[in-house]
Amino acid sequence: MYTTKRTTGLSVISSLFLLSTLTACSGVEVKKAADYNSELGVRYLQQGRLKLADEKLRKSLAQNPNSSQSNHYFALLQERLGLSKQADFHFKKAIKTTPRDPELRNNYGSFLCKTGQARASVAQFLSAINNPLYSTPEKAYTNAGICLREASSANDAQAEKYFLLALEKRISYPSALLELSKLYGDQGNRIKSQEFMTRYRNVTQ
Repeated sequence: MYTTKRTTGLSVISSLFLLSTLTACSGVEVKKAADYNSELGVRYLQQGRLKLADEKLRKSLAQNPNSSQSNHYFALLQERLGLSKQADFHFKKAIKTTPRDPELRNNYGSFLCKTGQARASVAQFLSAINNPLYSTPEKAYTNAGICLREASSANDAQAEKYFLLALEKRISYPSALLELSKLYGDQGNRIKSQEFMTRYRNVTQ
């Protein structure tokens, strides 16, 4: 009797171990499938094939709802489709998973700017800039300046500061040069406007 009970106990333990192993393997396979569909969705979005991007990203999110990449690019897709509420939801979900992703913060900042939330957008740009691993801070500085100017000409001084900081990061950054040329032109400073336009043309040639 003792042997039988022990054997039965070992059998149960073995079954539980096997079940947990199979469950873990199943989880890994689902994550791989989600990552694969996410990569396809991103590629289709970059190619402008929005229907296929939507299909693959939705599939990825069904397999892994917390995927930062899938939520990020699904948000960009929703933004492109003009679905602001859905875009905002998925941007926030992606940020909750990877709060220190600078590209995500920069893209969310651009979205907020387009929806008239200038101050909130600048906060996102600065969050991207404050990450020492961010390789293109000049882009976020320039985006912050553009957004402030679009909101109000009263923000021109702060916008100018951001454009100049962008050039400190990358002295020949075309977008910052162009925006400074526009800013000084709007202020009636033709000499400075022409100076930055010349620098812009020299770079873009």
